[in-house]
Amino acid sequence: MKHAGFQHQALIYEGPGEYLAGTVPFLKAALEAGEPALVVVGRPQAELLRGALGRDSRRVEFAAMEEVGHNPAALFPLWRDFVEAGGGRPVRGISEAFLPERGAAGLEECHRSEGLLNVAFAEGTRWSLLCPYDACALGDQMLERAANAHCFISREGRTERSAAFDPAPDCLAGALSPPAGSPEALPFGLSELSQVRARVTAAAEQAGMDRRGVADLVTAVSELAANSVMHGGGSGTLRIWCENGALLAEVTDRGLIEEPLVGRLRPDISQEGGRGLWLANQLCDLVQIRSGAEGTVVRLHTLAGRGSSPGSPGSRQFGLSNA
Repeated sequence: MKHAGFQHQALIYEGPGEYLAGTVPFLKAALEAGEPALVVVGRPQAELLRGALGRDSRRVEFAAMEEVGHNPAALFPLWRDFVEAGGGRPVRGISEAFLPERGAAGLEECHRSEGLLNVAFAEGTRWSLLCPYDACALGDQMLERAANAHCFISREGRTERSAAFDPAPDCLAGALSPPAGSPEALPFGLSELSQVRARVTAAAEQAGMDRRGVADLVTAVSELAANSVMHGGGSGTLRIWCENGALLAEVTDRGLIEEPLVGRLRPDISQEGGRGLWLANQLCDLVQIRSGAEGTVVRLHTLAGRGSSPGSPGSRQFGLSNA
């Protein structure tokens, strides 16, 4: 797979000094070339950059990762819209998705999302994305995996091509961790879809969600269950449980997903399929998808007690359950 115009670079840094040394020249180069620049990082990092850029910070667009990237899948339409808004001009972005506030499941999905960005932007406009990794907050394994998803790695002032770079990872492979406890399984087919909705409604209400939160989760699970009936062999299984402050709903079936970017890119009007997982990513705090020869499992994470969809300011927090 050729990466016609996408330059994906990881910045491994320790402390504010190395952070600014790696990010500020990157942004100033964009400004000098007249390239649009978008920075999506945590609020403390944004304040560092604004202070270092001074007046030039007004020429850079900022977005809080805590807001727009609470679910890593939400970064795909954000970056696609930004690139397309450039009208074919080169653009630059900074994206620090690996904030330590995320739970293990959220960090795992960040890894997979970083790899899939190479697939999403394999062809098209020439643009550069710099992804900082805080070496003081993240473990060695996370830093090592950065080399798989980025064609260039910068550290201590040196930039090198990554020998471990994988341009087309299988980000649907693998297994999810077992649920906490032993949640009851509800097998379903077409005639049991109403039971699925009732089970999710009861669990969401018990978890303390208000009417909007309950409706969002019921809608997301209903879409997945309908997909299982239509495309997953006519049936599926629902499990739902609470874990580390989140309500998890999981749907498994015998289907196989072959589109690596499913649920991450806004569906076209004429597109067949893919809308259910797209909708789930809009309504839930995190969506995990694993698919292979043995079938497909989709696990939805929603913060227990959340009063509305992830679009509400109070809901965009990272404390999700383990992977």
